[in-house]
Amino acid sequence: MLKWRWQIVLLCLSCALWDTGSTRPDDVLDFQKELSTITIWAAEGQDAELPCDVSAPAGDHLNMVLWFKDSTGIPLYSLDNRVGGLDSATHMAISNELGARSYFLTHGGARLRISRVTSHDEGVFRCRVDFFNSPTRNYKVNLTLVVPPDTPIILDGRGDEVAGVAGPFLEGYDMQLSCHVTGGQPPPTVAWWQDGSLVDDVMETVREHEVMNRLFVASVQRSMRSATLECRATSAQAPAVVRRVGLDVYLKPLNVKIITANEVLSAGKSKQLVCESTGSVPPAKLSWLLDGEPIKHAATVISETANSTKSILTLRPDAENDKKELACRAENQHFPGGIMEDRRFLRIAYAPAVSVTLGSDVNPESLKEGDDVRLTCEIKANPDADKIIWYHGIEVVSRNNSTQGRVLHLQTLRRQDAGEYVCVASNKEGSARSRALSLSIQFAPVCKPGTDEVAVGAMRHESLEARCEVLASPGGPHLKFSWTYSKGKDVLPVPQHRVVSKDHVSTIQYTPVSESDFGTFACWATNPVGRQSKPCLVNIVHAKRPDPPKGCQLQNSSSGSGRLELSCEPGNNGGLAQHFILEVTEAGRQDDQAQGSPGVRGPSNPLYRLTGFVPRFTLRGLQPGTEYRLAVFAKNAMGASQPPVLIPGVRVSASTARLTNNDAGYHDSTMARAAFWTNIVTNVIVAGIAVVTCIIIMTIIVVIICWRRRSRDRHLPRTPHPLNNLADQQLKRSTESLEEDQGGGM
Repeated sequence: MLKWRWQIVLLCLSCALWDTGSTRPDDVLDFQKELSTITIWAAEGQDAELPCDVSAPAGDHLNMVLWFKDSTGIPLYSLDNRVGGLDSATHMAISNELGARSYFLTHGGARLRISRVTSHDEGVFRCRVDFFNSPTRNYKVNLTLVVPPDTPIILDGRGDEVAGVAGPFLEGYDMQLSCHVTGGQPPPTVAWWQDGSLVDDVMETVREHEVMNRLFVASVQRSMRSATLECRATSAQAPAVVRRVGLDVYLKPLNVKIITANEVLSAGKSKQLVCESTGSVPPAKLSWLLDGEPIKHAATVISETANSTKSILTLRPDAENDKKELACRAENQHFPGGIMEDRRFLRIAYAPAVSVTLGSDVNPESLKEGDDVRLTCEIKANPDADKIIWYHGIEVVSRNNSTQGRVLHLQTLRRQDAGEYVCVASNKEGSARSRALSLSIQFAPVCKPGTDEVAVGAMRHESLEARCEVLASPGGPHLKFSWTYSKGKDVLPVPQHRVVSKDHVSTIQYTPVSESDFGTFACWATNPVGRQSKPCLVNIVHAKRPDPPKGCQLQNSSSGSGRLELSCEPGNNGGLAQHFILEVTEAGRQDDQAQGSPGVRGPSNPLYRLTGFVPRFTLRGLQPGTEYRLAVFAKNAMGASQPPVLIPGVRVSASTARLTNNDAGYHDSTMARAAFWTNIVTNVIVAGIAVVTCIIIMTIIVVIICWRRRSRDRHLPRTPHPLNNLADQQLKRSTESLEEDQGGGM
């Protein structure tokens, strides 16, 4: 390595001596002036290659190649070929910024490549070639940076500058544009291009430092529509300076055609006819004519696509239009006389005209269950209808291929037969649908499906609402409701002033006080058609704790976020509104007492507690590697379900996000904070429950005292509680009266 360093030093010293010898600096400059110069143009930022002939005369061998810049006596770059061939020659560049970007290429013509030319690289380079026996040769290369020309300016035939789009030009007429370019060193070449193809490269000099290329097209072709022309100004190796201009060309219509099939049209029925004209720019004006006269006030819609214009005519012909001539005319107003038409003769036929009627002896406002009715499909058609279909709503009730199907018999009407009836008739010309005939069928009240018999959970001294909802026609103000209360064979009518009725719903407010107040309410409704045959029953039962949830499943979230989802089916709610609780504890740390009763805090309180009105919960952010135990409860005003649903051995992956409860609106950032706030909230709830319990007990005592005083003041005998004071009469114990009031429905 040291040997090579000494060789480099000696080489630099010898080069300096070889270059100057014993001559003065002025002699050196004079010597270089006598050399012929090759000019190489280069654009700033691009690579430049400076040629140098290194071929040795016959019988001789290349010794060294030295590159100098300007008048500097130290070589910029050297090639030592004294040992071996060019492939193994030693390359050396001066350690400055220019030298680092220089490299001497020996294959495909010897040349010095300078990468990413800058303005400081501009100057005169000298290549010195030494041979073993032959005289030294010198070459001078002038590296000159290209000066880009100014952006071209495009003018139209009137001499106005074109900003973005030239024209409009007319198809078949001439077009003239000129491109003007100033500046640039060396002088630029100016040419017109289109779609990568050279169109015109003939230039002319307008004045000093300005050249022009005039483009003339004798007949503008359709293909030039929306084309883009480029004026390119190119100077040596520099990138071309380009100015683009789009062409706006007006085109004649190529054709016009009514593209809708020439089929038979139906009288009195709207038909859309589509006429299309292609090739016109701007879009051709389309108009419709009937027997040579414009169709006035016609409903038309014009639409345009890339290569066509459409007109949609909504035509409603009648019998008088048969055999008349319909024409669609296309005209581009920029081309006088450029009109094209497409014509056809109309053929009109009569499609069915359909309506539905009732028998003349039927009053449609008095139909009721059990009646018979006949519907007739009145049809006017040419030719006669060969297919008749009756619809009730969206269901087919009759299908017939003969005229006998014009009459639809509805016998022994049911309330399900009410609704809209439609007759559809068809012939070979088309189909027609009648306007719907609506049948209203009156019927006596019946319980709304699902409410025939319901159970309402209640607690003593707690008000509840017994609700009865029926279906009836007529309804609303025509409905009258009556209620009874029964326990066993004891029946008590409910006074009407305790009943609240609106439309198809009737309710009563009720507060059970003693055990005898738990029984069954029966509700009847009556309208002008008749009395409800079977009452709606509301059983007042003791409220109880809800049943535990069932069918619980734990699975990954469908969103793919690594969350866990717990989904259960609710059990019996105990007759009261219930909600659901999910508690999460670490395996091995949960307390049996806490797990048995939600809200009871044991030594190991739950890490999280989530609530919701449905037993579906989303778990996020449980600690990876930790085993958890899940407990699910249902809870109503009577307490929590027993036993809890336990899901042990729950683990999550490291990608699971932090646990949040979006459904319940509860979120804590850390597990410690969650446990802390859960503790506080639980204590507050326990205290609140204690206060509420005391208030309830005191209220019960006051109510009992007041009731006893009122009984004593009225000197009434001690009798069972009379149905929570719904009536001031004793319970009827007559089986006959029970059957009479309930119509046998109890």
